Amino acid sequence: MEQTYRELLPLWHLREKIALSDRYPSGLEWVESNGWHQAGEMAGKYNKHTGYYAVHLGGAPYVAHRLVYYLRTGEDPGSADVRHTQDNREKDNRKELVLYKRKPPKLNKRLYVKSGLYSKKLDCN
Repeated sequence: MEQTYRELLPLWHLREKIALSDRYPSGLEWVESNGWHQAGEMAGKYNKHTGYYAVHLGGAPYVAHRLVYYLRTGEDPGSADVRHTQDNREKDNRKELVLYKRKPPKLNKRLYVKSGLYSKKLDCN
């Protein structure tokens, strides 16, 4: 089943809230302080059920590795998957992340049309 992702905030807005960090496994730290966190603290919480870090921004959760990829490259991953490399089993976002663009589903070249007692095979080339 195809995964759908929440649209990311504009890059300028993200940079006002979070920054890349080599100090934390989420790969992110807060830029500004508020009642919930201090500037310089790790942004994101580890979700033991999914195995990924999530960051809440503007009341909505975002998967941290997508934010890290976006901040590193400046490229919004859109509907593509951001994946950890195979040697990164602990899903540490400070390590390399790769973009995986899904291939469109293959269309069946043969179409069967059933009408009444007869079935007819059409080639859709």
